[in-house]
Amino acid sequence: MVIVLVGILAGIAISQYAATRGRAVDMRVASVVRGVATGEEAYFANTQAYAAEPARLYGVVPGDIAITISAGNTGDLATSFRVRGSHPSAPHAYVWISDPLPGESNLTID
Repeated sequence: MVIVLVGILAGIAISQYAATRGRAVDMRVASVVRGVATGEEAYFANTQAYAAEPARLYGVVPGDIAITISAGNTGDLATSFRVRGSHPSAPHAYVWISDPLPGESNLTID
């Protein structure tokens, strides 16, 4: 009886750990996406253009987060940008749009 009870409690604990770990990775992805967006704005302030790759941004270290940068809603990287971040262990990918449509948030779940 004790072994069955320990097994049930272990199963619950493992599933809670996996869910908590997924949320933590999700928050890390969202944080990196926000950091890249801030880096893009700093880069624009210095160069009057947005960078097409995160390696050109100052102080941005995405680590193991996959980052892609493309044009925002204007369709031109010269005037707006879209940052998408994802990780294999994260349940969601996040997107930051520099020029969101009316009623749209800058940061969205992809």
